[in-house]
Amino acid sequence: MIFIKTIQAHFEKIIDRIAESDNPEKIRESETILMLSLLGPMLLLATVISQIIGVYWQERLIGVLIVTSSLFFCGLFMMILIRLKQPNRLKIHLMSIALLIGLLMTFVIYYERVTIIFWMMILIMIIMSNMMIQRTLFYYMIIGGAIFFTGSLFYYPKASIQIDDAFNLTLLAVLFCIVVASVVTNRIYQQIFVKKSAIYANTISQKEDLNQLYDDVMAHQQQLKAQNELLRLYNTEIEANRERLEFLAYTDTLTGIPNRKMILEQIDLLIDLNKENPHHFALVFIDLDNFKKINDSMGHGAGDLLLKQVTTRLRNAMDDKDLLGRLGGDELAILIRRPISDEKILGDTQKYLNLLGNLFRLDDKSAIITASFGIAIWPVDAKNSSDLLKAADTAMYKAKAMGKNSIQFYRKEMKTEVLYKMELENQLIEAFEKGMFFVEYQPIVELVDQKKASFEALLRWKAPGRGLVSPAEFIPMAEEIGLIGELGEWVLRQACGKIKEVREQFDIDIRIAVNVSAVQMKRPGFLEGIKTVIRETGTPPERLTFEITESVFIGNMEQAIAIIRDLKQFGVMISLDDFGTGYSSLSYLLQLPIDVLKIDRSFIASIEKGEKNNRIVGSIIEMVHGLGIQVVAEGVEEILQFDFLKDKNCDWIQGYLMSRPLGDTAMAEYLLRQRAE
Repeated sequence: MIFIKTIQAHFEKIIDRIAESDNPEKIRESETILMLSLLGPMLLLATVISQIIGVYWQERLIGVLIVTSSLFFCGLFMMILIRLKQPNRLKIHLMSIALLIGLLMTFVIYYERVTIIFWMMILIMIIMSNMMIQRTLFYYMIIGGAIFFTGSLFYYPKASIQIDDAFNLTLLAVLFCIVVASVVTNRIYQQIFVKKSAIYANTISQKEDLNQLYDDVMAHQQQLKAQNELLRLYNTEIEANRERLEFLAYTDTLTGIPNRKMILEQIDLLIDLNKENPHHFALVFIDLDNFKKINDSMGHGAGDLLLKQVTTRLRNAMDDKDLLGRLGGDELAILIRRPISDEKILGDTQKYLNLLGNLFRLDDKSAIITASFGIAIWPVDAKNSSDLLKAADTAMYKAKAMGKNSIQFYRKEMKTEVLYKMELENQLIEAFEKGMFFVEYQPIVELVDQKKASFEALLRWKAPGRGLVSPAEFIPMAEEIGLIGELGEWVLRQACGKIKEVREQFDIDIRIAVNVSAVQMKRPGFLEGIKTVIRETGTPPERLTFEITESVFIGNMEQAIAIIRDLKQFGVMISLDDFGTGYSSLSYLLQLPIDVLKIDRSFIASIEKGEKNNRIVGSIIEMVHGLGIQVVAEGVEEILQFDFLKDKNCDWIQGYLMSRPLGDTAMAEYLLRQRAE
């Protein structure tokens, strides 16, 4: 069984190789091995049969040995030939020659007995060779058959065929071999056909699958093409967005000029370029003076338009090698990248300052604005970009402190001043958050009846480590950092609370004057905020006086007058403070709806020091009385001043002569004395 399974596996392997191969050369090699696998065993079987027949026929021993040995060695040679690694064509020739040798020996020795059998075997070989498409074997069989036939005619002309039982048995054996060979060959080629058909069907299926796959690939290719086009559009959009982001990262969106980041990177680049052979370059820091007033009075749209016009003027006046940038808000910077002397820097900066002093047209409005300039030089004032920017900023703040609309070069001592100011600003914010402010009240005494008094609420701040800070120092700072609105509202609440407190404790109705900053008054919602505080505290409006300065009317006089009229209608009195320090135009007093005018202390201090000064103060009092306005003289510190003012019929006086500013306890004592007298 194992032998049969081995043979079966051998033939199936050869059949699979033939069926599955697409290479004609490989197929021919496999067919040759198949022929050798069939003929080899057949010749070995013929060896056994010829030996039996020879003994049975009592043939000569030498003849039997020749036939059997020839058939055996030919069959063995074919079996060996299967394993030999020889060219296929050589194998076919060797196989055909070996087969002819075996047949020749059999024909020569057993001619008289096996002639018919021989020709039948020749026929088998011809049929098999033709079925196996082995043309070489076919030709060998034809040629060999012709030679054997010719030889038999001349060499054995009178030989007779001996027919007996052995002959019949041999004939049956040959016929059996023919049938077996035919069946085996048929089965082999049926299996080859089945496998070829399966392979063909599989090929057809694969072809259909490939066609479907091709269609799918084409569909996917179209889809990929569409996606690639979409990706290309996305990439184009991404690239445009990248460029846009890069533009936004380095450009100010309002003015279209470089931003702070770009300016700093350009400074760093200049520093790197000048490390080997340094030459000076400068940074000019520009801050527009009172820009917040433009935003507050005209709106942020006007402020944006002003910034655009400012940058346009500066760019048109600048050297092409210089770079203008916006650092933020109303802060600009000019990076002077060319070699230039300090004198030339100052000259160019003065040109920019004069240029910005010209009138700006903001749609249907006009505005005049000034700017403060700070200049820092590399590498004299700083070694890196951030320090250079700080130095220029420090110089600019110094220019503002010197009165604005000016130019300052950086000096090292400026840093100390700026640090002081920054520290004070931080302490100011902290003081407001922690409630460290307090209010004192200075009496304003009526000259006719000195028992009647009103008070001015004065904001005070005692800073840790500094002591009392002058209002002249921290009030402008509060305006600058935007804290003045909150501070003003807080003072108003304190004043309203004090009016109520005095009424409840002493049964006295007092009036308190509260200072209102020009910045505070121009803030949106100012009027509503004032009215809300007065209503919430339950304070009678007629017990309040709002002291304003002439700066309130700068920029938009009509709006300021409208606010004052609204406050007067609400019941509040209006006092014009520090008269004589501003424009001091008596003509516009006719337009102002004020109740009280306070003559500045500088005029009062000059009384009795010159006849001219006396006439000025007297004229002011007389003229203001003519307009129906009461007069308050502030800063009265001497009896001579008191007598002069009383002689000129001044209505009220305020100063150290009458009383210093009073805290809560001192004010209570003052009121008690007034009531006792």
